[in-house]
Amino acid sequence: MLAGLVSQAAAEAYERLRAAGEIQAGAGPGQFDVDSPAGRELEEAGLLSFAGAGDQRLVRVVHPAIALRRLLDRQHRHLSELQAGLSDSWERFAALVAPTAGLAEGALEGEDVRAVRDPAEMARLAAGLYRSPRRLLRATFNARSGHRPTTEGLLLPPPDAIAAGVEFRMLYDAEHVTGEWGSYSVEQSVLAGEQARIRQSVPVKMMHVDDSVALVTIDRTGARGALHIQSPALLRLLADWFDVLWQAPDTTVIGEAAPAELTATRHKVLSLLAAGLTDETIARQTGTAVRTIRRHVGAIMEILQVDSRFAAGVAAVKRGWL
Repeated sequence: MLAGLVSQAAAEAYERLRAAGEIQAGAGPGQFDVDSPAGRELEEAGLLSFAGAGDQRLVRVVHPAIALRRLLDRQHRHLSELQAGLSDSWERFAALVAPTAGLAEGALEGEDVRAVRDPAEMARLAAGLYRSPRRLLRATFNARSGHRPTTEGLLLPPPDAIAAGVEFRMLYDAEHVTGEWGSYSVEQSVLAGEQARIRQSVPVKMMHVDDSVALVTIDRTGARGALHIQSPALLRLLADWFDVLWQAPDTTVIGEAAPAELTATRHKVLSLLAAGLTDETIARQTGTAVRTIRRHVGAIMEILQVDSRFAAGVAAVKRGWL
């Protein structure tokens, strides 16, 4: 029931306590260890209650409705903090590269930042950086303008780098992924070993290699050029910005294929279910009998191995099915 809101171990511990009603506190057989990682996580989230003292101390969990409310409130606070952190980081970066900062006159030259204006040089640098990481590539990409790219220009993670454990993390915007070329390129990149995630919007294009060098466009499309950055302070700021986006709740994983059992009809039901609609409302919207919708919902929950409608929506989003 708590899938996606707490760790798997904490979710299992909650279900164990809920099924038992109450369990004696302790680290022995048949007892509940409050000091275990799962126990501490549940206690810190406010999901445990206690009765008795000493050897007779009993552990219980709060009602599921209360647990979900508390966890959703915590998730909302976390999302608000992420958004605030993202906004602050981006404002600091934008202030550094704004035209009023005198970038063209070399105001940041002492900070190991070089402006790149030539589109051909930008393309060469981006391609070279993509293929160069020895540990980690953080990259962002949004829908491009101009001519349609060709398959010969498709950037894929080098097989030897993937075999050596190098991570290629790429954030795409929704506009790119939903286009014909974009969907093809992302599919090929994921097959080659890239870790891809999608956001509704991505403000700039960036290649950030091994925390040592980055290329980031000054504007969304790169029409105003890009910055070739080796400044440790700016590299850290850009890495933090990327990591916030990568882990944000509204960032979706790409690449895990839905099983054949999740038919087009069930996928439609799943999307409506995740939007919070009742079985009766889904039935009306799809022109289907309520009994049939309930069978689909049961099948979806079985496919996702969850036991609540809310958990089904969370699990589907985490798998990139929605």
